[in-house]
Amino acid sequence: MAEIAENTCEHAEDTGLEPIAKDALDCIKTVAEGAEAALHGSRGGKPDSFASVNTWTGGAQVGNLKAISESERAALHELIGQPVIARVEFVDDEGKSETIFITRTTPPSGTGYNIASYRSPLGSMASRAVGEDLSIRLGGAERDVEIANTARLKPTKTDEGWDSKDSEIDLGSTGKFTVVSLRELLTPTGAPVVEDAWDAWEREDQETNVLDGIRRAVLSHMGLRDQPILDRHQDEIFRLPLNTRCFLSGPPGTGKTTTLIRRLGQKIDLDDVEALMPAERDIVERASLESGTDHRISWAMFSPTELLRQYVKEAFAREGFAASDHHIHTWDQYRDSIARDNLRLLRTSTGSGAFYKREQNAHLDVPSITTEPAAWYDDFDTFFTNDLFADLAADAEWLGNQKDASLAKLGRQLINILTTAGQNRFIGALPSALASVMDDIREHLEDGRTKTHKIITKTLNKLVHDDPGFPASLKKEIERQLAIAEQDDSDDTDAEFDALDEEDNAVAPGRSISKEEVRRRYTQAVSALARAKANRRKVSEKGRSGKLLSWLGEDRIPSEVDLKTLGGIVATQRRLRRFASFETLVFRSIPQEYRKFRQQRNSEGRWYVGVPSRSSEICWQELDLLVLFTLRTAGEIISEYRRMPGSNIPESGILGEVVALYKNQILVDEATDFSVLQLASMFELSHPLTRSFFICGDLNQRLTGWGIKSYDEIDWITSDIEQHKITVSYRQSERLVNLAKSVATLGGSQPDEIVLPDRLDIEGVAPVWKRHLSSDDDRAEWLSDRIRDIENMVGKVPTIAVLVNDEREVEPLALALEERLQEINLPVEACKDGKVVGKDNAVRVFNIEHIKGLEFEAVFFTNLDETIENHPDLFTQYLYVGSTRAATYLGVSFKGERPEMLESLAQHFVSSWETQIRDGSGEAAS
Repeated sequence: MAEIAENTCEHAEDTGLEPIAKDALDCIKTVAEGAEAALHGSRGGKPDSFASVNTWTGGAQVGNLKAISESERAALHELIGQPVIARVEFVDDEGKSETIFITRTTPPSGTGYNIASYRSPLGSMASRAVGEDLSIRLGGAERDVEIANTARLKPTKTDEGWDSKDSEIDLGSTGKFTVVSLRELLTPTGAPVVEDAWDAWEREDQETNVLDGIRRAVLSHMGLRDQPILDRHQDEIFRLPLNTRCFLSGPPGTGKTTTLIRRLGQKIDLDDVEALMPAERDIVERASLESGTDHRISWAMFSPTELLRQYVKEAFAREGFAASDHHIHTWDQYRDSIARDNLRLLRTSTGSGAFYKREQNAHLDVPSITTEPAAWYDDFDTFFTNDLFADLAADAEWLGNQKDASLAKLGRQLINILTTAGQNRFIGALPSALASVMDDIREHLEDGRTKTHKIITKTLNKLVHDDPGFPASLKKEIERQLAIAEQDDSDDTDAEFDALDEEDNAVAPGRSISKEEVRRRYTQAVSALARAKANRRKVSEKGRSGKLLSWLGEDRIPSEVDLKTLGGIVATQRRLRRFASFETLVFRSIPQEYRKFRQQRNSEGRWYVGVPSRSSEICWQELDLLVLFTLRTAGEIISEYRRMPGSNIPESGILGEVVALYKNQILVDEATDFSVLQLASMFELSHPLTRSFFICGDLNQRLTGWGIKSYDEIDWITSDIEQHKITVSYRQSERLVNLAKSVATLGGSQPDEIVLPDRLDIEGVAPVWKRHLSSDDDRAEWLSDRIRDIENMVGKVPTIAVLVNDEREVEPLALALEERLQEINLPVEACKDGKVVGKDNAVRVFNIEHIKGLEFEAVFFTNLDETIENHPDLFTQYLYVGSTRAATYLGVSFKGERPEMLESLAQHFVSSWETQIRDGSGEAAS
């Protein structure tokens, strides 16, 4: 009649869990209190116990700490919220047993426990399996040890005190356990409780505190799954040296983004002396000195979508450092910004910049540049190099043929310099090679300026004598032209050279210009006229010089004799200036050379099917090419400066701007959605001294037509990118993993090898699908029923996403679904334009284009037949991405009939979860 209630504490004692639980909770409490004391002590300006080394290895105490950095403060807050993430017990080769606790960030000292930051070399012990042998460095000596047992902890503060929920404890041969509550494990139960039959029946459905095996957590919050301890392979990857170039690939849910973020957290941690190796610190110091940027903020991460950009911010915060909008970017916004503000490719209100970016790309042969973007770039690279080299060689030859002996000698020297540098590498070589003749070049330039000044001064004096109001009228006219019209110099062959003397003379429309600027613009205009007369041509009426000459007329310019003299001077000056201001010439030549390239290749029927109505217009693909070319060219010249003894990299001009753009670390998430040109630009933004470039992605998840299509494309960026692959999927159930493999095969891809972790509930439930849901009401009715099913199975509402094919479908479906879920008080949120993450307690409706990288417990993909119709070349990727957003529950609907091409997937689906629950295994859907 009566039964003895099972005592979980007795079970704990039998397995050895109780001592581990007590030790862990005591350490958690001690670390949290130490972090709070350190934080409060720093506010009072007093010394505290926050250590900048692992407390176990050196015993170094931090004294006289009067102030605390923001990074240290963030780390302390993280420790207060999550004091300890792992406990590892090991045995050395002498049989001595010791225990170490692992924290996310630098731990406080003086706790009485052996503690190491996960970012330190000792932190890798938490990623090792029980029974594994490894060598560790303790107290300055190498020791061989064996892992005896491990506990992965999830601390949480309750009203009763500290606890750890769903702790994963591995005791080796004794078994693996999930302990729902360490605190409950230690709660004494007293004498055996005598239960009657009713009490025993009530207790049958209560969850046992200690479960045999490791279970998976249900996602109740939208965000990257918190994985404080990486597996061994991930652990080894994130600890690769700072100056590593790495492409981390793997199927969905394998922790690629988590590994990327964890790596960044370690590499910017300057407070923990063991987070970076001495060689890494040396690189950091040199790079930061050159760029003038603190290493801890010298990083950037690129994301293909705004939604994913917002999504990863929380994951950064968990690592103890803030990620602002200055750090995480979408490429489109960042590229446009630097092209306008730094690289001077896009036109600004001051008139600087060469191009106007337009959405239209009808002039491009999109299939060819999408299929062969690297070949398109290489073709322009060769065109630019050959054309500029030929022009400079012609200039040098012209100078070498002059009657002036010193000028002819200089010309021959320039020919020799160009020949020695060679056509393929002259851009990088010339800055140093020209140093030997630069004094002679400048002497001739100064002589020409003096002669020009005399002619201009004589002319202006005469004009002022004849009309005292001329200077004011000239100034007013120049300001008027600046204010009323966009100056399009794209077809003005002289415009490239007007500013080689002074690169930064742009004047904003509407602003008053100086008297010096008035004289300079007058000189430029009449010099352009003298140059044109000498070459028997006309000055372009579109450029600023042509417009000013039209206003000046025949009577307010130098005499024909002076113009002829000036033409000879300008011809020499122009050629000398190209060598004297070589770097400026290179970057100012890029727009003009690209226009010539586009015009010529269009006439040949390559890369283009037309040209824009205005040569100053480009589209985003062309801007990608020009940004990359500018960054690579600047990098080549900067590298040469770095090799030149006693030289400093210029702080102004394009070179100075590019140096300011360099980051010690560049990271890219969902890299396969970027083109190879975009990824190459990101690589060029990594500081040349660190070249820390860490990207992750999965080819099967590519959702853009221009994204990289093979791993071979990565080698074009740089030949030394290491490729690493991770295969353990922590997101999806076994049923959904098997579906993902079949979807990949359907698209013609080789399915990835996916290893599932050893968990209790790994099988999951089969996905469901439904045909003939032709209206929003039909879809909303089916969705609301399935959402109720999930709540009944889980006992609560986890994170749920509904995916549609078009932005216009988001709000109508959300409204229809909200009507049906109101009766169970479940909100629905329309996450429009990929800019709204939504609330965790709501069912969220997204356009599928925006959900790369996101993770939910349940996902519903609507109107898959329309996806196939709209994206015949990419529909398998859309299905793959959509289905792999789900951890456990997946539903698919069709507007009409199920397409025949999907019949091979029928084995994975059931018609309803009710059938599956009743049968235990599920019945294949018809």
